[in-house]
Amino acid sequence: MKDVKQNTLKEEKILNFLEKNLDFEWHLSLFEELESTNDYLIQFANPYKYSLCVAESQTKGRGRNLKKWQSPKYENIYMSLSFSTNHELKNFSSFSLVSALAVHNVLMKQNIFTEIKWPNDIYLNKKKVGGILIETFARGRENLIVVGIGLNVFMENNSKIERDWTSLKLEFENIKIDRNEIISKIANEVLSLKSNFEKKGFNDFVKDFNNLNFLKDKKVFLSNSISKEGTALDINSDGSLNVRIGNKTKKVSSGEVSININ
Repeated sequence: MKDVKQNTLKEEKILNFLEKNLDFEWHLSLFEELESTNDYLIQFANPYKYSLCVAESQTKGRGRNLKKWQSPKYENIYMSLSFSTNHELKNFSSFSLVSALAVHNVLMKQNIFTEIKWPNDIYLNKKKVGGILIETFARGRENLIVVGIGLNVFMENNSKIERDWTSLKLEFENIKIDRNEIISKIANEVLSLKSNFEKKGFNDFVKDFNNLNFLKDKKVFLSNSISKEGTALDINSDGSLNVRIGNKTKKVSSGEVSININ
């Protein structure tokens, strides 16, 4: 494989792989370094276009619950995609699951099988390889959705990450992958699934998600006002997770709890 730094991101390559449609227009922003691709789109997203922001590195990358997302330069994918919707913002509470499915679908075409750890992590060989961060806001009369995606591609060392993690390079030593193409294909797939999501809701994705449900039948620890242990079960049509606690089954939403594998 070529040196990682030769595999740089190029605006013209990303644009070339993005699907073109008369119904919408792309606005691409590419940076060598940025605080956060999500924060950039929250501030500057064009509500009348599909906005895509990509960076070679982030100085303040973040995941769910404000956890820092390690973003070394030239090694991984840090991207955010924004679009407007006529739906209420609360209807997109389960869209992180749909976005994770989009990443899975793209990687499957590269013969890379991933699972999804509810509500927003992508797992490869039982280790975290990526994550999703969905943020919603209103700008004037427009409701906007920002989908942040981080994917470990070439990273081989990072002592600052506490949990078990991996990258495509670590799992497939001789992998040949163009980050420009993967970024565009993920963006294309998110928008494709978004169309079905707006028409049918998460119910249209439940079966696919449950087939990839990393937590299924695993012992988990729920932490909120009252900490409890249980066993993760299936995902519901509203995107909530069923957890068996004792003899009862409890539905939990991503906003209610943090969930860890015991």
